[in-house]
Amino acid sequence: MCREGMPEETESAASTKHNTPPEPASFRAGFVAIVGLPNVGKSTLLNRLVGVRLAAVTPKAQTTRRRLLGIYSDDRHQAVFIDTPGLLEPRYMLQAAMAREAGSAQSDADLLVYVVDAGYPKSVQHALDFVVRGDTASILCLNKTDAVSPEAVRDLIGSFADGPWETVIATVATREAGVPELRASILERLPDSPPLYPTDELSTAPLRYFAAEFVRETAFEMLEQEVPYSLEVAVEEFKEREGGRPTYIQATVYVERKSQKGIVIGQGGTMIRAIGVDARRKIEAFLDHKVYLELRVKVLPNWRKKREHLKMLGYRYLPKES
Repeated sequence: MCREGMPEETESAASTKHNTPPEPASFRAGFVAIVGLPNVGKSTLLNRLVGVRLAAVTPKAQTTRRRLLGIYSDDRHQAVFIDTPGLLEPRYMLQAAMAREAGSAQSDADLLVYVVDAGYPKSVQHALDFVVRGDTASILCLNKTDAVSPEAVRDLIGSFADGPWETVIATVATREAGVPELRASILERLPDSPPLYPTDELSTAPLRYFAAEFVRETAFEMLEQEVPYSLEVAVEEFKEREGGRPTYIQATVYVERKSQKGIVIGQGGTMIRAIGVDARRKIEAFLDHKVYLELRVKVLPNWRKKREHLKMLGYRYLPKES
């Protein structure tokens, strides 16, 4: 993703290069919360709806931990999509913060898109039991429909006919099947409003957020069992340099135990180097220029359960410690 004319040692939200077009006489804009159980495809869907890879995506559940705003604009609409952590019953403070993130997004939304995994009975049942708050407009997205037969898809759509949904749209987000229809249905339901953000922006998150997420996504992909869930990434330095020199990024990978630190580093540093190489490639593709990425690994004991650690790592909506 290119950005031009950036001053040295600064960062900005992700944006496109084109100029902001004049606002047309009639315009629709609003916040669209994307919700559902973990691992139903919400982040993949956000990336497809916006048209740019913004959200971290891995096969592991609970990859998304914070809500992320992704912005789609055309000459008559602006949809501000809110990707949210999966809905779950919290077992510790990090998950409680994630649940509060999802709840806050629903409260802020003009439109709700509930995502169902068509091949996962628990996801289907959760959608059947789901209660839409207030009078928020709502769409049900029946995702991963390639996992079931066409007859099963028709039956599932019929089962939601009496629910709170204004429409049910079948998708396969990984292949973008049904996504244009879903986007069009969303845009036509947005309230009359001028743009909420400049129409050349793609997200409100700073660039260091995306750098941290690409590192964490890569660690999720390469590490096994419980280690990825005990891992968080914080970018300590993000320096854009003039003269074609690579952007310098220094990030810390936090884990909860010393044994996990050894796994993340790997024998002779092989694992952390592999994570760094792959994450650097993703960040360079996102920024469209060279990056020098330096990773460090530190132990932050039980950070998922401690309010002060979560606050340090940038989590909001934290409950009080019990």
